[in-house]
Amino acid sequence: MTHTKKIKLSLAALCIAASHAWAQQGTATFYGLLDGGIAYQTLTGPAQYSQSRLGLASGMQTTSRWGVRGQEPLGNGFNANFQLEGSFDVTNGAALANGRLFGTQSWVGLSKNDSAGYFRIGRQSGYAPEFFLPIDPFRGGFGQARMAYAFGSANSNTKYSNLIKLMVEPASGLRIGAGYSFSPQMNTYYFDGAKSIAAGSDYNDSTANNTRLITLGVSYNKGPLMLAATYDQVMPNGADPRLPANIANSSNIQEWIVGGKYDLGAIQISAAIGQNKGGAINVQGVSFTTIGKPTIDINSWGGGQGAIIFDPNMNFNSYMLGFTLPINSVSKIFTSWTRAANNGTTKAHNNVGAQDAYSIGYQYDFTARTNIYVATSYATNPGFIAEATSFYVVTGLRHRF
Repeated sequence: MTHTKKIKLSLAALCIAASHAWAQQGTATFYGLLDGGIAYQTLTGPAQYSQSRLGLASGMQTTSRWGVRGQEPLGNGFNANFQLEGSFDVTNGAALANGRLFGTQSWVGLSKNDSAGYFRIGRQSGYAPEFFLPIDPFRGGFGQARMAYAFGSANSNTKYSNLIKLMVEPASGLRIGAGYSFSPQMNTYYFDGAKSIAAGSDYNDSTANNTRLITLGVSYNKGPLMLAATYDQVMPNGADPRLPANIANSSNIQEWIVGGKYDLGAIQISAAIGQNKGGAINVQGVSFTTIGKPTIDINSWGGGQGAIIFDPNMNFNSYMLGFTLPINSVSKIFTSWTRAANNGTTKAHNNVGAQDAYSIGYQYDFTARTNIYVATSYATNPGFIAEATSFYVVTGLRHRF
């Protein structure tokens, strides 16, 4: 037997032994979700502008995805954890999240038995989607119907790279978390009062040469009551050579959200209020344009990666009121109203108006893993574009494995 063959056999034996040890001490689970259906949407705007689309769509209720998660006990109640998850378009198989293999989740961390606390390093969501997803009647889905249409940091599709998160549970039902991203690696724009300028999203070791992000959150869940509060702040990359001096040191983007849900049995009531200053952490649904006209954002459905825009004159207040009505054990109706009311002087569009969205949906569960849905939504001044309207109706099938 040659020396090379001996090395190969030794490596194979080592891999088998390692796999056997993992099987004895740890667990790994392969999982996935597929969501596809039909969507019809129309968008109108100033000067008799009109645009529409009809066709198949992916991830309308929940982003289609696949992944693997695992856990290994370390002793004394502590565990090592990991999660790798990628998103895709079920209608054509294309990868989402800018083509990342594991763009939805990619982290490693530690946790403790009998506690909701954890420590994680990698690509993951901030605290706003983590705490407000169960409060949103549309649970982060259905495009402009979701809470994130007015509260950008609550966008469950957006993940931040290079993020460290720590969450603790000091008392039963109470969770407190903090996180810092050395570079979220999102598409980033700076508005100079006349046009948007694209900036870099790469990561390097120079602290001031990256867009950075802070995410904070607290939630309380006890019986029928659920409360949450989050704060996100994005710091600009002042060293980017593509930026003019007058916007290189833009003010930080800040967003806070406070809200909750109460389950009365026959109906669940959800509400939230928030505020944005200095720009927007996520821009989705209707794109910012340079010609003063709205345009349908093809990423407004599941899997769309939002963008960061710095604009010191962009300030707005956000509101959400929603209801969930269980019909029986396998079906429910959910509805909500969201509003983003501009109170700044931004000129990102020729005309800026308060954005309102009125939405209703229905879900029927065939089994615990498979359901159908139908939803419709109507929005005025979407994306703060005055005199614009957006209407859609969707229906589809979702299956989890």
